[in-house]
Amino acid sequence: MTEPRRVAITQPYVPAYRFPLWDLVVSTLADQGVETRIFFGGDAAQLALRAERGDGVEAPWAEQVAVKTVAVSNRLPKLRLRRLPRDWQHALLVTEMEGANLNAWAAAAGRKPFITFGHGRSYTSDEGGLSMRVETALNRRARHVLTYTEAGREAVLERTGRSPAAVTAFRNTTDTTALRRILEATTPTDTAAFELAHGIPANAKIALYLGAVNRHKRIDLLIDAAERVFAADPDWWLVVAGSGEHLPQLKTLADRTGRVVLLGQAGPADYAPAARVARLLVNPGRIGLVAVDALVMGLPILAARNDLNAPETEYLAEGKDVVTVDADSDALARAWLGWAVPRTEGPSDSLPTIEGAAAAISSVILHTLETREAAR
Repeated sequence: MTEPRRVAITQPYVPAYRFPLWDLVVSTLADQGVETRIFFGGDAAQLALRAERGDGVEAPWAEQVAVKTVAVSNRLPKLRLRRLPRDWQHALLVTEMEGANLNAWAAAAGRKPFITFGHGRSYTSDEGGLSMRVETALNRRARHVLTYTEAGREAVLERTGRSPAAVTAFRNTTDTTALRRILEATTPTDTAAFELAHGIPANAKIALYLGAVNRHKRIDLLIDAAERVFAADPDWWLVVAGSGEHLPQLKTLADRTGRVVLLGQAGPADYAPAARVARLLVNPGRIGLVAVDALVMGLPILAARNDLNAPETEYLAEGKDVVTVDADSDALARAWLGWAVPRTEGPSDSLPTIEGAAAAISSVILHTLETREAAR
C-alpha cells in the first residue's frame, strides 16, 4: 500500500501574521497531492508568550498537540517534544531550527529526512556558544535548511560547511500584496473619515506605531518620548495599531493627553487610513516584520538602537528607510520633533511577498519528498 504524501510542520502556535503564508504553502502542496498540517503547542513559557501577544489564530490545517519538556542543563533551553498523532509520525517533518527540538533529533536518530526552519543566526536573543553549536549540529543533519533571510543563510553555510544547494532563504514577510492593495484602495475620503471618527484635527502630524505592545517593543520609551513630543508640539498625534501587556500604560497616556488613538489588535484595513497620512512609523524596540510593512506603506521608521532586532531589518537602509538613535526617550523625542525624512514614492517591486516565500518553501518540501520517495 502506498504511503500517503504528508508533511508535518511544528510551530509554537499560528500567529495572525503567519496565517497567509502557511495557508498558501498548504494549498500549494495540496495541488501536488500533499496533505500538510501544522502541529502546534508549547511549554508554559511559550503559552504565556502566546497569551501576552494575543495574536494566535485558528486554522483548518492546524492542530494543537501535547508538549513534553525536559530540563537537562542551566546552560541549555528545555528540551521540547511535540507529540504528533500516530498516523503523522512518518510524515516529512518541517520543524524549528532549535538545538532543544526533540522532534528534529528523533528524526535524525531514526535516519528520517527532515527540514529545519528558522533564523539561521541569532537576532533576537544573545547567542550562546553551546546552544549555537547544538543548533549547528542539527542543521548538518537536516535534509534541507530554510532561513528567513539571506544573512541567516550565509551564517548557516559558514557554520555547517554545507552545500549552498542545501540551504534556502525564503525571504520572510507579511502579506505585502494584500497590504499594498488595501493602501491603494484607501481614499482621501477614508482618511478624512478616520480622522473625524477619532477626533484628529485635519492639520495634525501623525506618527504610527504598529505591532505588539510588549516589553520587547520598548513601550516605556515610546510613552516617554511621546509625552515630550506632545508637550513641545501640539500638532503631533500618535496612532497605535497593536495590543499586548503594556496597553494599559498607553491607555493612561491617551487619557492624559487626548492625542493617542488606540486601534487595538488591528489589520491593514483598520490602520490603512492612518498609514496613508502618517509622517513616520515609531518603533523604539525590536524591529521585526514591521520592516516589511513600513516599506510597503512608504513610511520611514524612527528606531532606537537595539542589538536584538529580527532578520527583517536587513531589508532597511539606514537614513532612508530607518533612522536609528540612542535608546533613550530624549534622543527619540528630539529625532521625532525634528523629523525631516520624506515618505517614499511607493513600495519597490523587489519587496518580498508571501507568494514568493510560499513558493520557495513549497519547492524545498516537494524536492525533499521526491528525493525520499526515489530512495525507497
